Amino acid sequence: NPSERLCHEFSEIEIPGWEVSTKVLPVVFDEIPDVLADLELGQYDVVLFTGLAASRDHVTPEKIALNWLYSPDRADNSGRKVDEGAPLIPELPLAQMASFPVEELSKFLNEKVIESKVSFSAGTYICNQTFFYGLSYSLGQNQCAFIHLPQNLDVKSFAESLGRFLTRL
Repeated sequence: NPSERLCHEFSEIEIPGWEVSTKVLPVVFDEIPDVLADLELGQYDVVLFTGLAASRDHVTPEKIALNWLYSPDRADNSGRKVDEGAPLIPELPLAQMASFPVEELSKFLNEKVIESKVSFSAGTYICNQTFFYGLSYSLGQNQCAFIHLPQNLDVKSFAESLGRFLTRL
């Protein structure tokens, strides 16, 4: 999984002026809310989540997180499917926008010869769930985004490019 490889690669690079922390998250619907709450996301300047998008052939920074969970055709790693859609956090709006400059990231990556296109749907699986909870738990105290990665990504090159982009913020 390129997302897991990125965690390991990214933790090894030096980004001047940045302290980097990485964590591989579980791909289990019922664990995501507590795992993210325990991370105290509001303490970070930037929170970037990544996940595999096996059907995509380019990097896709996500712009919108939906307050919706629905996965009748795809089980999580515990075997659970979500056959009936439901809000993740009922008292919150239907959607939230990334608080990270995803358009600028996509443009920067394309300049570095890493094909990227902004996406407006992180789906309704765990990637979207993670993104929505991440935005909700960080309480607007940081920049937060979700980036879908293709299976064939050159992870080392992407990690280096992402690090260079962060130094521009």
